[in-house]
Amino acid sequence: MNKFLVLLCLAVSALSSPQGGRQVDVTYVGDLTDTEHDVGGKVYILDQDTLVIDDFSYDGNGFGVYINVATKGRNLRTYGKNRIDVPYPSGSEGEPIEDKYTGDGQLVIDLKQVGVKARDVKWLSVWCTVFEMSFGHLEF
Repeated sequence: MNKFLVLLCLAVSALSSPQGGRQVDVTYVGDLTDTEHDVGGKVYILDQDTLVIDDFSYDGNGFGVYINVATKGRNLRTYGKNRIDVPYPSGSEGEPIEDKYTGDGQLVIDLKQVGVKARDVKWLSVWCTVFEMSFGHLEF
């Protein structure tokens, strides 16, 4: 978490005005539950438009892997049926996550691309479109 806060502080200070810095509060949501391919990480709410997965890990051996969220559902089955593909990286049309991450990665998830607010997210998943399954997820 310290690495995340340092990176966040650096990013914020780079965007801050010369008159002084600003403090940014993040909310820790929880750890991704690994179901396949060594997926892991700590999920934070940076603001209502942005989620961050810090210390992200993934073995890179899946196919068609994307970041998904759900705002409806009560269990993994219904979350999966109501999932929303969030393009990653931000500003792209969404590229599959193919690189290997060894726990030192950080993914910044821009929810405004899909019109979702962090307060409405019930589930976040590293989702495999080929096998229609979550490789790692977190219920909010």
